[in-house]
Amino acid sequence: MLFDKEERHYFVYIPKEQSNQTDKIVIGLHGYTGSATGFEMETTGGFNNSAEKYNFIAVYPQGSYFYEQKLERGKISSEYISSWNDLTGSKTKTPFGETCAEDAVVYPKYPNCIGTDAGRCAWTSCGDDMGFIKQIIDDVKKRFDLKKIYVVGMSNGGKMAHALACEFSKDISGVINVVGSPQNGLACEPKTPINYIIYAGAEDKVVPPFNVVSFDKYFYTPVSTLVNKWTTSFNCKKKEFLTNIEFDNIKEQIYSDCDDGVRIVSLLNTEQGHSWPGTEEYMGFCRTKYQTEIDLEPCSNTINEWGNDFLLQRLFSQ
Repeated sequence: MLFDKEERHYFVYIPKEQSNQTDKIVIGLHGYTGSATGFEMETTGGFNNSAEKYNFIAVYPQGSYFYEQKLERGKISSEYISSWNDLTGSKTKTPFGETCAEDAVVYPKYPNCIGTDAGRCAWTSCGDDMGFIKQIIDDVKKRFDLKKIYVVGMSNGGKMAHALACEFSKDISGVINVVGSPQNGLACEPKTPINYIIYAGAEDKVVPPFNVVSFDKYFYTPVSTLVNKWTTSFNCKKKEFLTNIEFDNIKEQIYSDCDDGVRIVSLLNTEQGHSWPGTEEYMGFCRTKYQTEIDLEPCSNTINEWGNDFLLQRLFSQ
């Protein structure tokens, strides 16, 4: 797809058994320095299997990427960098200060951030990824007779899912944000109610769910702040607390009887860190045979025994 004068890509998986009967799609967004196919095979541990099980069309967009050139011990090497511009990771200034500390880790800067007000804390692309995903939604709606569109994302992809929920709440039926709280001071709220699930790991040091400051000295919005704002904005009247111990110990808060009948669900895995439920940390920084143009290691065949079911059952029940 040619978007904003740049060649962009996304992958579509159609379930084999009931492809003519499905009426929903799930858009899956990879994390920082991840890939579209790595999200499917490693991050989620086989999301195509879930597409078959729950009869949905899976769509995997590829984030904008470039290669950072480095000089190490007299040799030039390149590092693959990919991301989504969720409209918070590409900024430094907030109404409350900056999005990172003075001694924060400095990440490679995207070429498309040159000449913008991104500033020293920016670590994502500055391109129009919101428009790119909207174009994908418009394209797949032309190809398939769809009634529901969902977005799920991991880390930077979760931040992007959060932003899409704010921007396109009338087009999207529901969102799952996995360990992707927005930069502190820049978290958005939808203009109209939307079903929203946020999943966090209590041991997460990359995007901490409680403390504002991450290990690399970047500032993120506490999950409780997001949930309180959205449930208040949507006038949610009922609240239920559950503990799930079948797999990991996961604390669940369900807010219902909200405007337009939506629900807000907050999931906290007390045993895990920065990972998709059911898989390990540092997964998805790879590519499959369908993305050989990307300079990453091949993905390993990972099986997620429970995490995708845990999330999708809640998403589709809303």
